[in-house]
Amino acid sequence: MATYAPADSLLYLEANRPIEVVDAIAGTQAWKALATALQPLQPATPQSKWLRGFISWTGIGPIKSVILARAQVAVIVTDLRAVEEGDALNIKSEGALLIETHTSERRIRPTFEETIKTLAEKTYGNPTSRRVTLEGVEYSEWISPEGTRQIVGAVVGSLVVIGTSEHVVQDCLAASQGRRPSLKNDPELRSMRLQIEKGRSLTFGYVPPANSAKLLAVGLPLLLGRAPGDSEFQRLIANGASRVFGSLGWTSSTYLTGIEDQYLITLQPSIIARLKPTFVANNINSQIQGVLPNEVYSVTSYKFANPAAAWISLKTAVSSQVDALSAIVFSSLLKSALLSYGIDDPESFLGAVDGELLTIRFDETPGRSMLIAGVHDRAVLRQLLSRGMSVNFRNSGQKLETFEDRTGDYAASLSDEFIVMGSPGDVRRYSALREGANLMSAENLRRMTYFLSSTASGNVVTFTNDGDRVRNFVSAIISAKDGTTQTPELLEEAIATLPYSSTETTLGERGIERITRSPLGQFSTLVPLLFPQQPAR
Repeated sequence: MATYAPADSLLYLEANRPIEVVDAIAGTQAWKALATALQPLQPATPQSKWLRGFISWTGIGPIKSVILARAQVAVIVTDLRAVEEGDALNIKSEGALLIETHTSERRIRPTFEETIKTLAEKTYGNPTSRRVTLEGVEYSEWISPEGTRQIVGAVVGSLVVIGTSEHVVQDCLAASQGRRPSLKNDPELRSMRLQIEKGRSLTFGYVPPANSAKLLAVGLPLLLGRAPGDSEFQRLIANGASRVFGSLGWTSSTYLTGIEDQYLITLQPSIIARLKPTFVANNINSQIQGVLPNEVYSVTSYKFANPAAAWISLKTAVSSQVDALSAIVFSSLLKSALLSYGIDDPESFLGAVDGELLTIRFDETPGRSMLIAGVHDRAVLRQLLSRGMSVNFRNSGQKLETFEDRTGDYAASLSDEFIVMGSPGDVRRYSALREGANLMSAENLRRMTYFLSSTASGNVVTFTNDGDRVRNFVSAIISAKDGTTQTPELLEEAIATLPYSSTETTLGERGIERITRSPLGQFSTLVPLLFPQQPAR
């Protein structure tokens, strides 16, 4: 499928056996629980593998069944930018869906025309249509009522291309016909396949080295609440990232009762060499069950034998690769990661804590989390807290002190064992839960760690309640079927039984390796993009 993707594509995703993707999703615990709870998700009677093979080989059967049995699918993104509209940041993208049907144009054209019409009507409500012929190819165009968006499709031979503009579809057709370079000959793509693609992987994704920095230049300002544009800040990010990051890869497969997504973010060899001494496996015992409250939205565990050394090595590794101005920008961005907890001296703080460091979110509110760490040097920690906060409570019996700054933005709780930092409301809420002995139960711990491969997995492990992604996935499927949620209480009951997703991050020989195992995998993020209920913010 990479033959049909222009070489300058920002992002490339493919599924060579999309029917197996459907089978994998239908086989997950999440789908079975949701399908039982909601009638619109009840699957149709499945075809046997033998029957699919027969249809694929002979082409005998209903045309939709033939296409499903034979199809290979890919998605490309050719442009991605964020624009400020009022007080919101909206993502604008250009791209195309590529379907190799392995079936004659004569047979597939009626189905293509029907499908693109349905897609346009579901997306735009009441679109207008027209046909345009360019260089001997007929294009079907469907335009939104306000005239600012469109869906453009074309069929050439057995290939179907559906894109967001004429020129995107033309570029894909030109690549397929050899009139412009395609990703097929990208050596990094071939290398990435060898690195991460398994024998029966469901999907494969790829970002070329030249474009990983562009994606970061769009994404990082968004995380900081700024609209990316043609600014010096964005250019600094892109320039610095190009000297640190290489290509990005993704693949997915089934795992237990869910889906496993594996990612590889390649780094420059010099960066890896600098990070390796401090990013090593260790035997630090997890404190999750002993310190976490019973209900949390997400928790990330950082296990480094020397947290301060890991922090410094990360800062110096990147700074050694970029120019002075980019190094200052990166150091400031890195420091800002701990400023949200009221920490303005990361090296001193990390040198005074010990063991596992946890960040916790009680709910899905972005940018609001709490930090818990073991105490190595209480005197240093107390001195750091006293710089910007004042003691507002001291319990000599429990040797517990609480601090709060004058503006009410930050608070901390310090004992001989742990330091807890975050917003005053979260710190008080956590203290109340601990005093009430409302710590994580064995049952909730099993639900949270269900997908974890081992207790000594990565340096960084994140557990997240996947309920929101599952809800969005269900809404997208029901929307595609023109259905409604008749029993939301059954939906919530089903979601409440699902395990948390787990993401393990390690430093490998080629870069950052991340493995996420979850109820529905990355599909629960991708599927809602096909049927958005509101513009992406």
